[in-house]
Amino acid sequence: MKGILVIADGLGGRPTDVDGRTCLEAAETPVLDELARLGALGLVDPIGPGVRPGSDTAHLSLLGYDPYAVYTGRGVFECLGIGMVVREGDVCFRANFASVEARGSELVVTDRRAGRIESGQHELAEALNAIDLESVPGVSFEFRASTQHRGALLLRGDGLSRHVTENDPHATGKPASRFAAEVDHDDEAARRTAAVLNEFVERAYETLRDHPVNLRRIEDGKPSANFVLARGAADCPHIESIESLYGVRGAVIAGGALYRGVALACGMVPIDVAGATGGLDTDLRAKAAATLVALESFDYVFTHIKGTDNAGHDQDAAAKTTFIERIDREFFGPLIEGLDASVTHLAFTGDHTTPIDFGDHTHEPVPVLFFGPNVARDETAAFGEREAGRGGLGRWSGRVLPMLLGYNNWSPKFGS
Repeated sequence: MKGILVIADGLGGRPTDVDGRTCLEAAETPVLDELARLGALGLVDPIGPGVRPGSDTAHLSLLGYDPYAVYTGRGVFECLGIGMVVREGDVCFRANFASVEARGSELVVTDRRAGRIESGQHELAEALNAIDLESVPGVSFEFRASTQHRGALLLRGDGLSRHVTENDPHATGKPASRFAAEVDHDDEAARRTAAVLNEFVERAYETLRDHPVNLRRIEDGKPSANFVLARGAADCPHIESIESLYGVRGAVIAGGALYRGVALACGMVPIDVAGATGGLDTDLRAKAAATLVALESFDYVFTHIKGTDNAGHDQDAAAKTTFIERIDREFFGPLIEGLDASVTHLAFTGDHTTPIDFGDHTHEPVPVLFFGPNVARDETAAFGEREAGRGGLGRWSGRVLPMLLGYNNWSPKFGS
């Protein structure tokens, strides 16, 4: 048998999104509705009832892990997801190119995403990697650009710690913070790490402010990408691979570094897909085709789709509804047409709810659909939040991938 897990980031919504309906309920989704009629629905709390999940912790939980036991921070998944080699003792951060303005002795953040910079990032990263840190001997770093303003920063050396604060004020008009040891972990390793970070961002500003890429951006009236914000400090987690737990090999298809990184940490093999941008412009047909091809070589495939969350954070109900309709038409249409439904089990869900009125993650459960030869049909007839509440699968927390693998009779027995 074969398995496919599809997670649409931020899929869930609230009935305030579109005339008393969620974006999912308002969307025209004939393929998903047919799968609902042929399969079974339920509601899943990504981590647990009442827990407002982050994308990283939610994915760990949906893949079958206890995030309270294995999660060390987001940065390590960002580093892994863009191809950086993470070793024991490294400290990793998710990073943004940002725009700052010098006001006296402070650097005030004017744009946390540097206008969502779309070109020149790799030139800026090359300049950053040429910086020679001097204040803390024996510590090296690597900065790598990802998509738009996003990137990752890795520190390597003896005596480092992930227990440091961040420099992101999470608002414009405020000065960038200085890194410091966390109050509860104020030790030499944390202070050493903070010192390295403070020197790095100071030198980064000196390096980037007059870089040719930024001089061109200023001439074009665009925000200068003259600073680095770093957060989500993490060290290398100890995660037992899905293959070692279930004896099956899996692949991941994801445009976003975070989701690819989580899957890599769980032992999946990455599949690159041209046009998989991790945004609203992603090529959904290419992702469907790549999923079917990967299924020939792997036991299961995890495919991540990001655009739903982007629209939710932008509080754009029309964009989220339209993108859900594209998922139905451009991803699930060709996927279902191309797979062998007699030997394939499919699960579709979200990692959290991102309602339009709030524009961020909330605690509500998300709908989940299971389809395949071993799935007992329930009485549902459409795919949506309230219909899923009527579904035969009920409501549970996390562990969607283990349930999918269970339908394929791959689960180890607990006890005798």
